[in-house]
Amino acid sequence: MIADAAALRVFIYDWIVAHGQPPQTPDIGAHLGISAAEARATIKSLKIGKTVLTDPATGEIWMAGPFAASETPYRVVGLRASWWANCAWDMLGIAAIVNEDVIIHASCSDCGDPMRVHVTAGVGVRGSGLVHLLLPFREWYRDIGYT
Repeated sequence: MIADAAALRVFIYDWIVAHGQPPQTPDIGAHLGISAAEARATIKSLKIGKTVLTDPATGEIWMAGPFAASETPYRVVGLRASWWANCAWDMLGIAAIVNEDVIIHASCSDCGDPMRVHVTAGVGVRGSGLVHLLLPFREWYRDIGYT
């Protein structure tokens, strides 16, 4: 098994930026030269922390903050791919990570009103809508899946 959490994290994030979703354990295994089961065990054993979280039932990547592995109300559309964000805060984080012009299609988790945000790389954000932060920042990591 690979013992370098940093190298694995770089592979995961490079994959997400290129493909729009996290790699599956067979993809990680192929990259590392190990089986999917060994890749699943490797991810779990490295305890990458709050950045890469796995689904407890499947062992697949559930989120690699700020990227979500499944559909959410926050879609970031770029030139190369599109990505799901975990929350309104993370949709802006994705725009910064991918470093390209993006359009964010979102809806308010409180009232459902649509939000459309344009982010121009190196320039900034413009758009409409309102972002509700339901919890103070100091409480976000108590239950990051809920936050």
